[in-house]
This record gives sequence, C-alpha cells and structure tokens, in this order.
Amino acid sequence: MLASGEELSSEEAEEAVRFTDSDGDGEHEKDKNEHEKDKNLLQAFQMYEMDGCGCITPKSLRRMLRRLGEDRTVVDCTDMIRRFDLNADGVLSFDEFKIMME
Repeated sequence: MLASGEELSSEEAEEAVRFTDSDGDGEHEKDKNEHEKDKNLLQAFQMYEMDGCGCITPKSLRRMLRRLGEDRTVVDCTDMIRRFDLNADGVLSFDEFKIMME
C-alpha cells in the first residue's frame, strides 16, 4: 500500500487496472455496469415514451400503465409525473426518468 502522496509505478498502475477489469476487455466493471444500467433504463423509458417527443407525457404514461394492468386517470399520471418533473414542463425527460428509477 502506498503512503499518501506517493505515485504508482507503471507496473502497480497496470495491476490496479487488471484488478478492476475482471474479464480483461480493458473496461472497468463499474463503467460496464453503469453503461448496462443506462441501456436498460433507456429501453424502459422508450416503452413509456410512445408519442415520439422524447419525453413521457401523462397520456403516454397512462397508456403504458393500462398495458401493465393499472387503470389510472390522466390526472393521476400528471400527479405522478409532477413529483419527478424537475424543470416543471409537465413531462419527464430521460434524465428525470433516471432519477425517478433510482
């Protein structure tokens, strides 16, 4: 273990990378997991975003919830969106959706 302020040698740095890259593809496992999580969230977002506007509207949320067996009104869906609508534009962007899903 290095004392605070000491630099790693090239060999030590390479070993640290190998330690965090369990399958040897050059990417850290944390980065791969984050990428996979974002990919899955984007797929889920696109299922709810049916209007082609790049956001989840109360109507698109209602349609998706109906497909999932939940009968909600547009007012209910508006209230659900409002809780995570950080910029108060009445819809959920992908970034707002990610926050909601955390």
